[in-house]
Amino acid sequence: MCPISASVANVARGSMRLKREPDYWELRAYAGRDPITGRPRYVSRSFRGGKRDAGKALTQFVAEIDVKGTQADLSVDGLLTSHIDHLEQRGRGARTIEGYRGIARGVAADRLGRRQLSEVGPKDFDDFYDRLRSRGLSPATVQRYHALLGGAFQQAMKWGWATRNVVRLATPPAVPRQSRTVPTPEVVASLLRAAVESRNPENHVAFRLLAATGARRGEVCGLRWSSVDLDERTIWIRHAVARLVSGELIEKDPKSHQTRQVSIDPTTCQVLRDHREYQLSIASQVGCALRSDAFVIADLVIDPTGGVPVRPDRLTQAFKRLTDRVPGAANVRLHDLRHWYATTQLDAGESLPAVAARIGDHVETLAKVYAHRGHRSDRAAADELGARLDSGS
Repeated sequence: MCPISASVANVARGSMRLKREPDYWELRAYAGRDPITGRPRYVSRSFRGGKRDAGKALTQFVAEIDVKGTQADLSVDGLLTSHIDHLEQRGRGARTIEGYRGIARGVAADRLGRRQLSEVGPKDFDDFYDRLRSRGLSPATVQRYHALLGGAFQQAMKWGWATRNVVRLATPPAVPRQSRTVPTPEVVASLLRAAVESRNPENHVAFRLLAATGARRGEVCGLRWSSVDLDERTIWIRHAVARLVSGELIEKDPKSHQTRQVSIDPTTCQVLRDHREYQLSIASQVGCALRSDAFVIADLVIDPTGGVPVRPDRLTQAFKRLTDRVPGAANVRLHDLRHWYATTQLDAGESLPAVAARIGDHVETLAKVYAHRGHRSDRAAADELGARLDSGS
């Protein structure tokens, strides 16, 4: 049977068809254009009854969509899919999108994912977070679910798919504040010496850069010789290397898109000079030339021209082997070299904005994360205050 349009006031905005004799109808209402594809989007619902009643139900359905938007029939899982597609279209990084889709799969596997937007409230999300915790997920991971869902509902309001952001009214578990491990200068020096003596001494170059610049491991893996000026003792952090779940290595912008110039000390500069000579000699031995834009931390076994970076996780694995051998380093992580750099700079009297600019972070984050209790400047401030209290001056 041919589709029958809705009442005159709603012509072309809704239709109905008889799906099964004698009285089982499908009602379809126009729900605007898809923000991703631009194509018309329709939602449907079933109705059982006579033709006249079905027509009245269609008119009511179209009016309901006008008032409530497509939240009337769109599921939480469907919203997340559209939201993530939208972020990908807007240029969000591949690694980030991969993480979002992993969260979306977790939502889709739960009964919450099948619920319609019009049916869910803050309590549904609180219950969902409780289920995630019961499955062993950490509070920090649940917070990531909460952030993505909240962003999706915020976008749904902009699209007219929801009238309020119920996720913002939910209460995710609090993330306990963890104390940061800041290794002593002696431990850092011992780790660097052990790296020189290891079976892969080129790891020393990466670890030296991490400690001397406060860069992230992906940023060090993404550093190219074309971004290094040994005469001026400066490097440009322009890219970072990340590994997807598929194993593919991608080159992306640094975290927070903070491209920056960082000065390096004379010893680190000499380490880089020696390392470049080493790479040139390896390329020469196999009869090829080192690329002008070769990676500083390159996998020369795969490509002796320096066109393939070392995987970031390989650095983490190599560093773990070192910490197992160096006294006092058992609990030190590779990322703690970044903490050590930031804390050391703050102890030396550098301002928060200056250190934040060097490590590519926000001042607010630096103040919360890297101003650790118990470092020297904190003790010095306490000692000075105590002396004034004692002296009365």
